Amino acid sequence: MHLMHETEEDTVLTTEQVRATFGPPRTVSRKPRVDAALTDAVDIARSALADFADEAEVGDHIGVVADDERVVTHRFASKVRGYGGWEFFTTLARAPRSKVITVCESGMLPGENSILAPEWVPWMDRASEEERIRLDAIAAGEDPAKALEDAGYGQEVEAEAVEEPATTAPQPQDEDVSEKNKQARRAAKRRRAKQKAARQKKNKKSGGKDQKAQASKN
Repeated sequence: MHLMHETEEDTVLTTEQVRATFGPPRTVSRKPRVDAALTDAVDIARSALADFADEAEVGDHIGVVADDERVVTHRFASKVRGYGGWEFFTTLARAPRSKVITVCESGMLPGENSILAPEWVPWMDRASEEERIRLDAIAAGEDPAKALEDAGYGQEVEAEAVEEPATTAPQPQDEDVSEKNKQARRAAKRRRAKQKAARQKKNKKSGGKDQKAQASKN
């Protein structure tokens, strides 16, 4: 009986409505106002971007938007190469009745006309059917070459190899060049023969003159 009583009491407790100690969730009844002090802090917002961007890469101030009470976001044009249409942003905030401005967050976001990367396509959709068959065979512990052949890819490769000629016939242009080279070599050989004969004839004449001169001296 005692155990049954505890069970009933626990059941009743779990069915009661539980409320958080900090009260019900806050509901926004009106659009937040643009805080004047945070709106004028354009220089603070721009200087916060120096942590990851050069001064020349941050363009003109585009505008400011109120995110919440005493929380605004400044936007600047981006001059970063390859990021056309993107925008730098810096979110600022301050406590009630405080003049101290705090930088909450800064970064880059794409704008309406920004250049974005193409939509990502899964590898399975980008791979060819041949590649999928090969990798599926490897994953299953089978021979990928046999799997490709069973799918008809091996036969296409063999057909292409048969159609390809074994040797390349000489082109007419190559024959002309070869004949011209032979003629040039024959002409050079004839020139060398003539030059050799001329030198021998000259040497004979020179030798005869020397013999006559020697005989006259004697």
